[in-house]
Amino acid sequence: MKGKFLFLAGTATGFVLGSKAGRQAYDRLSAKAHELWGDPTTQKVISQAETIARDAASVAQTKVSDLLDRTEASVKNEERKATPSADDGSHEI
Repeated sequence: MKGKFLFLAGTATGFVLGSKAGRQAYDRLSAKAHELWGDPTTQKVISQAETIARDAASVAQTKVSDLLDRTEASVKNEERKATPSADDGSHEI
């Protein structure tokens, strides 16, 4: 979907910039873009994409938060292992 949109945007930009008709071609293209943007089907697809992106962001946030919690616990565990306790006799005077 992203690739198609980028292709269409590039094509439209090339058409406008390369057009000898000038403003008239731009106005037609602009009107068509506004018509497409206002189409209920387009708005439905945009809404679905927003929902999917929001859900994916939520899942990613949960996974990153869990990973950070596990990393923090692992670091604390390693710190406890590396710090000699007073009773283990591993320190020198």
